[in-house]
Formats: sequence, C-alpha cells, structure tokens
Amino acid sequence: TERMNIRGAAVLALAASPSLAAAFTATPPGTSSSGLGLGPVVGRRRQQRGGRLAVGPLSAQRGGGVPVLEDWKILRNGAAYGTVSNHPSLPDGDVITTSPLADPKSSTDGTIVVTKSGSKYKLGSSKNGARAAAPAKAKAKVAAAAAKPAPAKRASLFRAAAAKVAPPKKAAPEAKPVAPAKKAAAPQKPAAAVAKKSTAAPAEVPSGPSLQERVRQAKIDYGLSGRTVGDGRYLLAGKPQRSTSGKSMIFSAYRGDAEGLPTGSMVTVKLSPNLEAMRRESKNYDRVTSGLFSGRFVKKIEFLENAGSEFSNQCALVLETGKKNLKSVLSSRMNRGLSGRAMRNASSSAAQCIQAMHTSGLVWTDLKAENFVVLPDTTDMAGMVGIDLESAIGHRGNPVDYSPEACPPEFADAFLKGNGQSFVLDYSYDVWSYGMLLYELNVGRGYFSKTGASQVTKILRSETFTPDLGGVSDAKLRDLIKQCLQVDPKKRPGFAQILLHPYFLSTGIGPF
Repeated sequence: TERMNIRGAAVLALAASPSLAAAFTATPPGTSSSGLGLGPVVGRRRQQRGGRLAVGPLSAQRGGGVPVLEDWKILRNGAAYGTVSNHPSLPDGDVITTSPLADPKSSTDGTIVVTKSGSKYKLGSSKNGARAAAPAKAKAKVAAAAAKPAPAKRASLFRAAAAKVAPPKKAAPEAKPVAPAKKAAAPQKPAAAVAKKSTAAPAEVPSGPSLQERVRQAKIDYGLSGRTVGDGRYLLAGKPQRSTSGKSMIFSAYRGDAEGLPTGSMVTVKLSPNLEAMRRESKNYDRVTSGLFSGRFVKKIEFLENAGSEFSNQCALVLETGKKNLKSVLSSRMNRGLSGRAMRNASSSAAQCIQAMHTSGLVWTDLKAENFVVLPDTTDMAGMVGIDLESAIGHRGNPVDYSPEACPPEFADAFLKGNGQSFVLDYSYDVWSYGMLLYELNVGRGYFSKTGASQVTKILRSETFTPDLGGVSDAKLRDLIKQCLQVDPKKRPGFAQILLHPYFLSTGIGPF
C-alpha cells in the first residue's frame, strides 16, 4: 500500500511540475548522446507500457547531440563515408562524405571522430562489421545495465515528490521512511541542478560541405573544365594550347583523388592521336634521364597509351609543369635579352640538356627557345629545363620533322633538294641550333625573327651566308656563338670543347 501511495504521489508530482518531469526524463551528466542513461531508458519503458511516443528515431526525439554515421568506412583521403542520423541540418538516412578526419587511424565503432574542419561525428557500425565486434559487446553490457532501474535514484525522486504534494497532516507519518532516502541521496546533485544542466541546449555541431559542394568549389578554384584523362585519373583545367610542332594539344591538369577532387601540384598533359610519336617521346625521356648525364629536363610522370573514354584513339604523356617557356620570358621582357648570371645559367642548362642527349646517342633536332621552360619558384634562369623530345632521333638516323629557325645550312640544302627525309643526322646539327639559341637569349629576338620559314631555308643554303653577331656585346659569348655557327659542320666544336670554352670557365667553377 505504501508503495502504491508513493507511486501515485510521484505521478501527481510529475504532472503538476514540468521542471521535475524534465529532471526525471533528461539525460544525466556524464552519459553520452549515444542513447545510454536514464532519459532513453525511460523512453523505452514507456514504449513497452503502450505510451505514445513521437514518430522517428530517438536521435530526432532528442533534437541534438553529435551526428551518428552508420555503415561507415574511411576513404583513401581520410574522409568518413556513411549513413548519417541526428544531424542538425540533414535528414536521417542521408549518405554523406565528411571532410578528411584529423586522425583517420583512430576510427573504431563507437568513437567520436573530428574532421580537419572541426566537425564531430560518432561512428556507429562500420561497413564490414569486423571492427565493431568488441565495442558492440561493450554497448550491450552498458545498455543492459541502463535498462535496469536504479533503486536509490528513483526512490529519491519519487519520495521527494510525494513529500511535496502530500497533505500537511499526513506528511508527518511518511517523513520517517523518506528521511533515510534523502540521506542516501545526499552524494547526488540536487534535481534542480540536474535538470538545469541536462535541459541546456546542445552546442550546434558544425557540418562540412557536401561532396557536390566541394566539387563545385574546386571547379571554381582550380579552373577545372569538367573533362578528364584516364577516366578521372587527371582533371583537366583551363584552355588547351597547341604544341610548337602543331601535332599535339597541351593541357594543364591535376591528379584526381577517389572523390574526383584535385590533389597535388599542377601537371602538364600532352594529348595526341599519334601513338608512334608519343611512344618515341616517352622512351626518349626514359633514355636521356637514365643515362650517365641526365641533363635538365622536365620530369616525366607517366605515359598513358589510352587517354580514356573522353579522348578516344588518343594517348597522353603526363609531365612536370613549367611556369613559362623562354620565348614567353623574352616577350615579357619586351625582347630585352638576358645577361650576366641569368644568361650564363640559361646557357649552362641548355648545354647540359644537349650533353645528355648526345651521350644517350640522340640528336634533338628541335633545340629552340620554345622547348625550354622555367620552373616555378626559381630565379636568374636557374630553373630552366628542356621539354618536347618528340623529334629526337638516334645518331645517324633520319629526321621526322624540322624547325626552320633551328636547322643548320647542310639540312636546308638537302631539304630544298628534296632529300630532307633521307638526311643523315649528326651531333653537329644540335651544335648549330645551340648557337642560334644563345644568340636569341642574349639579343632578345631570334636571328630570323622577321623572316618567313620558306625564306629561312633559302638564306641558310646560300654559299655567301655568314651570321652577323654584332648584337652580342660579351666578347667571350660572341666567340662561343661564332664557333657554333660555323657553316661547315666539320668545323663546329663538340660539346666537350663547348663546356671548356672560356665563357663557361671565366668564373673558375665551370658551367656546372
């Protein structure tokens, strides 16, 4: 009878006092938002008794706390992927990808993880369930313990309520059994304090942008065109340019990650339907950079014989990106040539490239300003490297094409006689081209900059042609150029002689 009276009094007390009801149903301090604690236990008990509860998961009924990810997995970039619930702005059941986690290795079932952007998520059951075994058992034990009523705490709340609503005359007899309960409950915090702390609005959990939002922003930030090479392997950016030979298209690009977002530094992608020429260039990069003298060339990243479904019947060569080529550098200087350390660095870099080609048994045949680029974050031309080895052919082979401004007189003569394709290549071909390059870098314009291509070959084959080097002010440099531009190929120096020229040795440290 006393138990029935206490229970009845408690029901009246809860009905009459909303604050006391809140204290009773709120989650006590120290419990997590995962569903453990008195509040959710009461909710389950009321459901078992047939009480009316709000439709939806308990996470929605709580209205706050850390979002939960079920069926989760960690992606290669460190982000978490799974089905979300209890999110402040997304409906339960949405599949999301978070921003990368601060510590992906600590991800286990039941833990709260933090993204690099500061958002928090609680990990439920993982996708494969293997990592969830141990935490699941622990959860079951805690849930079972929580489901059992806590006699001391419930007695304290009910009897305090009974003492509050009982008539004055009947309160005295019931005070004796209540006193021990109050004394037992002394170590606990007052109900009002519990209610105040438990009913406080939970802090809003910041949520990172969705994958679609991040992809959209990446297109803006990186200038992505939406097209890819290798079916998502590389994300193309900006507008393409045609190569100096006119046979390929040059794109800027970024490596794509598992989510289709750009990662790493910008690269250059060279696309062409000419598989034979691109294979040759790829092999030339491998051959030159693996030799005794590797020279100074852009780094070859990879060669894709199949550029992907968006570029059918084309192949792709992926290379390190330069800031701008030498032709553009001279143009930005209003065609004022290089001098001092910058001129010497440029001459040295080009010489190293030709040395690497010749020691690898190759003749470049296309040595010109457009085929050298300056790498970012370098000064005084120290970061100048060679590109475009598509036209490089083995020594004593036959050329596949030519550039009028870079070809020597002996080739011009053979070309005009119709023997260009059968012309036998020698290293002296590149020595002439090197002399023309040095002239352009120092003077600021090409020797034949105001002459048409057909006229260049006619001038070069003329028996009376002798290069005018009056525009070169440095005497040692002028002498080096003069030796390289000997009309008779047999009189041109080899690169062992070039590297020992006083222009390089005048500082006492040599060209390298």
